Amino acid sequence: MSKASKTAGLILLAGLLLVASACGAKKNDAQPSPSAEPSESSTPAASNSESQAPGEKIKMRVITITTDENRNNIMEKYIKPNIAKALPNLEVEFEPGGGGEDMANKLKTLNASGDMPDVFWDDAGYFTPLKSTGSILDLTPYIAKDGFLDKYAVPDALKHFDGKIYSISSGADTYFTPVIFYHKDMFEKAGVQVPTTFDELIGISKTLKDKGMVPAVTPGKDGWGPKLYMLQQMIQIGDPQAMADLVANKTDFNNPSVKAGAARIEQLAKEGVFPDGIANLDYGPAMEMFTSKKAAMLWMFTWELPNLAKDDTVDFFPFPSAGDAYDPAKFVQFWGSPLNGYAVSAKTEHPEEAVKLAEFLAMADALYFESTGAPIALKTGNPPAESSPLMKKFIDWYNPIPTKIPSLALNSLDARTSAELSSQGANLLTGEYSADKFAEAMNKVWSENTWFDN
Repeated sequence: MSKASKTAGLILLAGLLLVASACGAKKNDAQPSPSAEPSESSTPAASNSESQAPGEKIKMRVITITTDENRNNIMEKYIKPNIAKALPNLEVEFEPGGGGEDMANKLKTLNASGDMPDVFWDDAGYFTPLKSTGSILDLTPYIAKDGFLDKYAVPDALKHFDGKIYSISSGADTYFTPVIFYHKDMFEKAGVQVPTTFDELIGISKTLKDKGMVPAVTPGKDGWGPKLYMLQQMIQIGDPQAMADLVANKTDFNNPSVKAGAARIEQLAKEGVFPDGIANLDYGPAMEMFTSKKAAMLWMFTWELPNLAKDDTVDFFPFPSAGDAYDPAKFVQFWGSPLNGYAVSAKTEHPEEAVKLAEFLAMADALYFESTGAPIALKTGNPPAESSPLMKKFIDWYNPIPTKIPSLALNSLDARTSAELSSQGANLLTGEYSADKFAEAMNKVWSENTWFDN
């Protein structure tokens, strides 16, 4: 399959998933009401191992991502209270894995030592070495046989480029995209309006700063923001085709539009749009700055929308345009990859039970996101919760957008390239590092990026 067709396929599948998931949600009105405890119809039952002695529990080890409050809520409210009832023949040990590079390094070490967990959170960034060493199980025959695959609105959206399924999740991440949240009352107090162009964004940021407010905040530590969305947004708002080409490896970091995107990050830092020390600001402190109204804007993915919607002063707007080629009603970045989700070690001694455990974890994710009013692709058997006005506004904007560009960070970077983008992105946030130096450093590692070799 060509690189261009790979990207086209991702965009097409995302569009199908959004439409089918949204339509499917409307047909569940006669189902039971949502509950924090999975229903029998929505929770996969445990299977018995032929070698399992009567009354003896099978020990399973799971490494999960533990990167934000959503993950903590899923673990404490949906997984731990329900797992014993759903899977009575298993004794499960959970191990926090962090996320991003921390998770990649942990799994790399465990894989090398032959100590892989039975179930783990998979990510495109470290999928290739796991696949090349035969360490990740093809889930397709298992979830097709037990019917779990049928619970997905668009099953084909789970398939990797090779046609196999390696990970399962709630499908909620297809609806995650970066936006700019803002406090309406802080904008009103400063006398500024929602910007529609990049220049206007810089302009209102200066006004907010003159009024004694921090204009905008986002996690910057380890290059979190630049790697996961900011570089993509800053390229995309000027030239969405260049961004799609970069995801597909049809261009590189010397592309003038790519360099212009990096230069916009450099400009944002120099203009004081972000707080001092942004390059060292972690996720939690960044969120606290916004929720406590120490910052007027928050640049963040919509996975935080359900929590932020509880404050009626919070609204959002798409990233404003930096050129005629971009229209926020026609182009958007979507967070998601068929590789993101719960995966099973190919070397587990109990593959069927491990798959059942992965199914339970994916369903726990789905039940949680469903309870927040977020759209999901994995059908739980429950009707969706009533969405907040902010969520409805988001869905009304997001669903009709015809071109959804996959995230560079999830679909185009091997572990080494991902780590380099983290470092170089953090450098850009200092405001003392040029876009030219960024492009030079990234091009060197980009030319050796192994993601497109698999």
